[in-house]
Amino acid sequence: MKNKRRFGRFDTQLKAQYISQDNERNRQECTIINMSRKGIGIRFHSPEKISVDTNINLEVFIPEKLNPVNVEGVLRWVERKGTVLFGGMESKEILDEMKFSKSS
Repeated sequence: MKNKRRFGRFDTQLKAQYISQDNERNRQECTIINMSRKGIGIRFHSPEKISVDTNINLEVFIPEKLNPVNVEGVLRWVERKGTVLFGGMESKEILDEMKFSKSS
């Protein structure tokens, strides 16, 4: 199977919260499990259903930084593995790795 990704991904474990167009009233917790310059892999902590092509606003919490990094994007895929829900978000803009590093 050919990899369609334009940018390489790196694994990470960052706490985050998201608001989706499906449920704009409630922030839900999630974990960022991998990232690239244009995409983010997400492990959702909520059992609620989230739909492909849903707009998502993420707040990503970086260790040793005061303010979270905000990322807007569209959920491109969702997959349930047992009781855990995973998804892939395409960012609306190119992501700057320095925003997500502890040292910057």
